[in-house]
Amino acid sequence: MKEMENTSNFFNTNVKIPQPKPIGEWKIGDEDYFISFALTKRPNWFRRVMAKFFFGLRWIDYEGPKDVKEIQAGKGAKIGVTKWVEKGRHRR
Repeated sequence: MKEMENTSNFFNTNVKIPQPKPIGEWKIGDEDYFISFALTKRPNWFRRVMAKFFFGLRWIDYEGPKDVKEIQAGKGAKIGVTKWVEKGRHRR
């Protein structure tokens, strides 16, 4: 009977596969308080327009691919005006 070859070292786990760098980001909010997420592929113009129209997202192109550590983080989402509604049947 044939002996099987040793295939336990078939895949070398020490090899690091380079990840693609982000080329742009979706951003919602103002200059200091924003939420953003970066993408490696640019969405087409129709999706950019619809995201701005429906969700208020802005697409920002980077000058060149950025490393993840170079992307600025926002201070979070800024809380807007809170309205109190009086309880009861007849509200004024």
